[in-house]
Amino acid sequence: MLLRFGVANFRSIRDHQELLLTASTRISRKRPAMPVPTLREDAVPVVAVYGANASGKTNLIAAIGEMQRHIVLSHKSRDATDPIPREHFRLDGVSSRQPTRMDCTFVIENSEADSSGGIYEYGFEFTAEEYSKEWLLRTVRGQRQTTRTLFERETVDGDVKVRFGGQLQGQNRATANLTRANSLFLSAAAQNNHPQLAKLHQHIAKCWMVLSGKTITSDFQIAERLSGYPHMEQLMRAIRQADLGIVGTGVVEFEPNKEQIDAIKKATKAVAALFNEPFPQDDAIEDEFRQRLKRFRFTHSGVDNIDRAFSYDLESEGTRTLTSLLIPALDVLSSGSLLVVDELDSSLHPRLVQAFVSLFKGESNSNGAQLICATHDTSLLGGDLLELDEVWMAEKARDGASSFTPLTDYRLRSRDDLERAYRHGRVGGVPTGRDLTVDLVG
Repeated sequence: MLLRFGVANFRSIRDHQELLLTASTRISRKRPAMPVPTLREDAVPVVAVYGANASGKTNLIAAIGEMQRHIVLSHKSRDATDPIPREHFRLDGVSSRQPTRMDCTFVIENSEADSSGGIYEYGFEFTAEEYSKEWLLRTVRGQRQTTRTLFERETVDGDVKVRFGGQLQGQNRATANLTRANSLFLSAAAQNNHPQLAKLHQHIAKCWMVLSGKTITSDFQIAERLSGYPHMEQLMRAIRQADLGIVGTGVVEFEPNKEQIDAIKKATKAVAALFNEPFPQDDAIEDEFRQRLKRFRFTHSGVDNIDRAFSYDLESEGTRTLTSLLIPALDVLSSGSLLVVDELDSSLHPRLVQAFVSLFKGESNSNGAQLICATHDTSLLGGDLLELDEVWMAEKARDGASSFTPLTDYRLRSRDDLERAYRHGRVGGVPTGRDLTVDLVG
């Protein structure tokens, strides 16, 4: 469960901005939030970010995925001399010399076999040359709530120094010696099977599912994903409820002939030789080729009561978008994880957007899953689907810097006035221009 995400000096986000997923105590809720026993507070299941085009919504979504990539890849996918990928704020003369910061607060629950649960705060700062700072704190509740520093890392001119708290058990010093200036200590610890830190690394690596950009998945990717998919029954139930005219699904496997297999082996090895890479094994090439020959089909009922299968590529963009969203959503709902989606309303009818969000607000979400999404769909603001602390506004100032504000910071006459207030710009988040004019006379 994510409680907070913070970022600074990333794309249009210059100053440190925080997205809070803790429930506000200043509002009267129509639905209960999710309890966080350690803090004796609650967390919200959904945060929807609104704003004009180029206000920073996509950059906030991208920052969450970027933090995850740093944690997963910094040690195992980077050589000692490789630069650290960075997209700093570019509209002033100082941000290029200042570090980018990313930090978060999240919950790991205790289990019968594992007592490493609690509230964790983790973050780091970095330039293109080094991770200059990195820190991890843990909050637990016994007779009282206590917070302890597990480690603090500082890098100065390439020299990595790590200070450890007494609660961090394991090969700490050996891991610190393996940590490069351009790799995170948490990543190095996971790569070297540090018993305590590997669990935290896995939580962020496996429990954050970030969908940025276009969410539509290709035919063979869907087919591969749905082969043996454990939530197929739930997926079909949701698709039928969406009233798309679909009554069934199937995966078709095409059998390649020997000439096709030989040709793909030859082409694959030629590409490997071109880039001076090791030749893959013939069996691996053939297995990959067979996977890509799988095709997904939706079945529709005809007027003569005969079901007919359609190629996935022939389905509407809305059908394919909804399917591509439902697959990771069902995974997240099953495991109680986090789903992050940019442009949720792209190609979807407003009622389907509402239906999708409602998965995280009702009985379907019994495991504490969460959804963070960027959207322009004002239909979510009407009614009582979203609480005021679940709606955030993205704004971009004249200097080009983005900021994010929850609706609980605005004064609204009533909850029912929210959609109208947004449309009229009383809570920000809408473009200032009204008309576009051009002169095409030569």
